[in-house]
Amino acid sequence: MRVFLTGVSGILGGVIADRLARLPEVECITGIDLTEPKKSLPAKVQFTKMDVRAPEVATVMAGHDAVVHTAFIVMWSARMPADVRKDINVNGAASVARAAAANHVERFVHTSSTAAYDIPLLAHQTGATEDLPVGHGNSNSYYCNDKAAAERAVTEILGQTQSRLTILRPCAIGGPSFGRTARLLRDTASHLPGPEPRGQIVDEEDVAAACAQALRSDMAGPFNVIPDGFIRVREVWKITGSRMPWMPTGGVKLLARIAWKYLGSSIHPCWVTASMTDFVMSNDKLKAAGWRPQYSSAEALRRSV
Repeated sequence: MRVFLTGVSGILGGVIADRLARLPEVECITGIDLTEPKKSLPAKVQFTKMDVRAPEVATVMAGHDAVVHTAFIVMWSARMPADVRKDINVNGAASVARAAAANHVERFVHTSSTAAYDIPLLAHQTGATEDLPVGHGNSNSYYCNDKAAAERAVTEILGQTQSRLTILRPCAIGGPSFGRTARLLRDTASHLPGPEPRGQIVDEEDVAAACAQALRSDMAGPFNVIPDGFIRVREVWKITGSRMPWMPTGGVKLLARIAWKYLGSSIHPCWVTASMTDFVMSNDKLKAAGWRPQYSSAEALRRSV
């Protein structure tokens, strides 16, 4: 199997590259990104500096059997115009999907997120499944809107081809490479009246394992990539060492907006609301495909710390 991997210099892309390179059936991996990798890549991985929106993507992709698309701007700085961010996230995904269609690629794995769901419908659910509808771009979160739009674009393009499309929807990702998850949850801690919100954090190794599972088996459609159980927000504060758990949400959002807009922070105020949204997703569908999580939410977060 020859694999074409976008976003190989990113955190998730690098973790997935390491995992796929260990698979005996993977002959080689072509990894593309706009920036050079900060760490050395496995011997099977050949790096090519390239924008996912470039017309040359189709040419470089020729001859590959599978595509794994991870390229996405997660932490958005105010220095980048919103239309540029959206163009990379949404039109970039569409560009890669069109290249895959042109090359008749057999398998396409798109890394989406549980943030792609219609968030108002997701709030306070227990055991929510993949049947929940994807959002329509009316969220206050750029991340939710871009994830939903990218997923719709890829589905529309590849739905007219013979390529098998697998959509992986992980929740917040933790693990040794994802220290930013611990920092994000620590720095957006706030207090909401009522019951403590529940959340889920999946380990990077479990996400990479889901990607490998998608390439090695017949997994078509969307799959939640979720650990067993959940974690309460108070335990999140304890593990991350948060020092402001009783600040009202509005105050934290105001501080986050000032820091994001004027001080160069990449933590957009929408992350405050996201970190305090109560819901629990189901991983039954992915388990039925043969995947099992190695880490709980608390373990993944501790590995991030």
